[in-house]
Amino acid sequence: MLRASQQCAEISTEVSLLRATSSYDRTRVLKAAARARTRRRKRKAIALYRWVLAVEPGNAEIHSKLAPLLAKTGQHFDAWVSFRRAARGLAREGLIEKALGIYREAASCLPRQLETWLAIFELERQRGRDADAKDALLEGRRRFRRRNHRPQAMYLLRRMRSIDPWEIETVLDLARLLSKMSQQREAAMLLQELAGRSRGRDLRRVRTAQWRMRPTPAHTWLWIHAALLSRPSPPARAPRRTRSARTRQG
Repeated sequence: MLRASQQCAEISTEVSLLRATSSYDRTRVLKAAARARTRRRKRKAIALYRWVLAVEPGNAEIHSKLAPLLAKTGQHFDAWVSFRRAARGLAREGLIEKALGIYREAASCLPRQLETWLAIFELERQRGRDADAKDALLEGRRRFRRRNHRPQAMYLLRRMRSIDPWEIETVLDLARLLSKMSQQREAAMLLQELAGRSRGRDLRRVRTAQWRMRPTPAHTWLWIHAALLSRPSPPARAPRRTRSARTRQG
């Protein structure tokens, strides 16, 4: 009911604007929208920007101004559509950095919109910046911590593996989520492969993950073995000097 009343209010605002102006005056409408946005009259600004988009539906600049306002008023789906249209329009013009800026703003406004993080990832890879692409997915992963977010988190982790398949933090995190989602077989396969690629402290962490998933005697022994191997060697002691050696030195 609340959303319906808000939509009715927006429509009535648009109607009043149409009555007030006999013909479409783009400059006048944009000035009024900017003034409304400055005064934090978000819904009025939204109605005005939508009026412009009714005439220019592909205008990336207007979509980039409209999208944050939609996000702030709880219209998340419409906000994402406008963010995406703005970014894609800029990307088509070859303005990749500006498109990335739009997606980063979208990630700030809509942190649990999975497609936002994937879009940043793809554009960063397109620019040859794999480290930044991976960081984007890692930041996105932090936004999906709840139980009902596990499928999205797993998807982001799988995409991270397209850059670095056996990075230990990624694989351990993915295996843990797989186990919680009743996919223990895949989790066990991942950990077994990771164990063969790990040494020292990393191997102990993998064995710990295996034991937690299945605390069997075999996994207990593997953990003990890895723990013993990862223990630092004691520092070498200097040999004791004999009495004759001390006498000669004196």
